[in-house]
Amino acid sequence: MLFFLPAMTEEVTYANLKFENSHELDNITKPEDTKKKGPSTSSRSCWPVVLILLTLCLALLMALVTLAVLFFQIPKDYRKQLRDLNMTKNELHANFSNTLQAIGNQLCLEGEKNLKNNGQNCVLCPANWKWEGGDTCYYHSEKMKSWEESHQFCSSRNSTLLLIKEQAKLSLVQKFPRKTYWLGLIFRPQQRIWYWTDNTALTEKQKSWTKQINFLQPCGYFYYSTIYSTTCKEEVYYICEKPAIQLQRGNNHWQEDWFVRPE
Repeated sequence: MLFFLPAMTEEVTYANLKFENSHELDNITKPEDTKKKGPSTSSRSCWPVVLILLTLCLALLMALVTLAVLFFQIPKDYRKQLRDLNMTKNELHANFSNTLQAIGNQLCLEGEKNLKNNGQNCVLCPANWKWEGGDTCYYHSEKMKSWEESHQFCSSRNSTLLLIKEQAKLSLVQKFPRKTYWLGLIFRPQQRIWYWTDNTALTEKQKSWTKQINFLQPCGYFYYSTIYSTTCKEEVYYICEKPAIQLQRGNNHWQEDWFVRPE
């Protein structure tokens, strides 16, 4: 009995060890079979990017469609506006032509016979303005004013104070009724030079027509046949001048019409 017991003890121990080892093996988790699972995390993260790109493509497509519609719509509207403008231009041209013919017939053919410009070629000036020859209309003042007041009056009527820049104008002005008039001539202290009101400087030839002009009396005036200067506050008569409307009667293959003669 003494020898049998150790043997039994060894078997029991062996049996117990075997049992414990089998229990631990059963508790070990088996690896999962990846082949049976769904898509990985990396593939799922791509879907938002795909959706964004798809949305951008749709937006671009809609923008292209809108631009195409506008591209074809704008020329249509433009052509309509162009037709309307052409119709308006033709109507205005016809009205102007009819008015011009009536003015030409009444003023140039049926006007006063003593007018020097009556006939096939005539020069027209506004009411209260005079044509003294050439291509210019003149307004002779009835009241005396300062240089600045005279300048403002002429400017308000799209004209300038009298300009004497050619010998022919100098000879013409000498025949005017009154002999003293403001000129569109003023001294500019910044440039230290005399200027006409059309922004041209007084030339050396024109200076030969002047006498006793100085920068202390910076406004020019005409007296008989000479240009002088005085203070701008002095009150003097003045003359305004502006281009005349020149009409000429010509044949347009159907009838004789009046037209504005180019300068």
